[in-house]
Amino acid sequence: MNKTSSSGSKESFAIYTLGKFFIFRDTVLISERSGRSRRMWEIFKFLLANRGKSFFPEDILNLLWPDKDYSDPNMAMRVQMHRLRQALKTNGEGKSLASNLVFTQGRYQWEDRVDCWIDTEEFERLAGLAASGDTSGGDESIRVYREAIELYGGDYLPESSSSGWAAPFRVYYRELYLNCVFELIELLKQKRKYTEIIKICEKALLIDYFEEHLHVKLIEAYLAKGMTARARAHYDEVTMIFYREMGIKPSDALKNLYRLAGQKAGAFELDLDTIQEGLSGQESSKGAYLCDPELFRYFYKLERLRSERTGKEVQLCLLTLTGANYQGPPSGLLEEVMDRLRQVILESLRKGDIVTCWNEAQYLILLPGVNREQAVGVLDRIENNYRQKYSFEDLYFHTKIGALLPLNEDARLV
Repeated sequence: MNKTSSSGSKESFAIYTLGKFFIFRDTVLISERSGRSRRMWEIFKFLLANRGKSFFPEDILNLLWPDKDYSDPNMAMRVQMHRLRQALKTNGEGKSLASNLVFTQGRYQWEDRVDCWIDTEEFERLAGLAASGDTSGGDESIRVYREAIELYGGDYLPESSSSGWAAPFRVYYRELYLNCVFELIELLKQKRKYTEIIKICEKALLIDYFEEHLHVKLIEAYLAKGMTARARAHYDEVTMIFYREMGIKPSDALKNLYRLAGQKAGAFELDLDTIQEGLSGQESSKGAYLCDPELFRYFYKLERLRSERTGKEVQLCLLTLTGANYQGPPSGLLEEVMDRLRQVILESLRKGDIVTCWNEAQYLILLPGVNREQAVGVLDRIENNYRQKYSFEDLYFHTKIGALLPLNEDARLV
């Protein structure tokens, strides 16, 4: 796979590190011809990433595999480097990237003795060119930024994601990518190219879903295109996932966009069917409604108000899994059983019943319009349905039931 350098000359070798690690000579993939040793390729990646620096053999081994002891680090490195140089050799005569792996004065280092195209160097060059003002105007900057973000295929050396040495490089290139994305979005906003902004944001979110500013830019583009329902749906999805995965609530920027979406929707969403579609969302629940604990608190207060007004009973049920003598069960086993139990609970209840995973070993259930005897039958059904499909193994199933307590006079929904 030939690449052209900034000077215009063709290079025989191309190295890809963003999204996946590949080495090509012309169109021939040479990085996977020898799959025997992951270690030798890890050494290659380390020296490539740290171009311009030199390392003693023991320092390389300690940085790459800190938990492993080597009685003879020099010999261990010589063995791996020999394998690596053999893997990098090409058929016939000619240049080899092995020439760039240099051992001098007891240290290993990467030296640019054989020219090669490296995606990170090109990525940095494009990002710098677009940001420097050396481009001939807005259209040219847009073109260069597009080229830069297209080159970013994903995180730096993802195969080495468990290696601490690669983390600073991964953070650096991801931040550079996001900076290019945001700069490009601002240029595209000036030209009102919101469709392209939406595509850029959606692609970037596949790389970093938890970068909130991307969601802000995406919702802004939806609103600019008049896609109000899409904007509100995306807000609902993001806030739910952020709360579930990280326990954080939406920022003021997201809340302001949601309010703006509501105002825009109010200008034309006058049909009740449309409003109901927006309220119900896309998911159709076949059984009970599963929600997070915060939303469950809201439903709990709502059901207490309804119970006081109608006089109908509502039962609160607690399901707890423990080990012997009420001790905490093994976390690995507990997680698997809780996942299975959640599915059984949802399949065993009615529409309108509400469920939440209260903590790692407990579920709470709200049963509207049910007395205590009926609630006992519901919990028995859940346990029997579970036992028909699975075994509790070393876990014990405990239940408690209580009618909802009356609200104090000063209680309010929040």
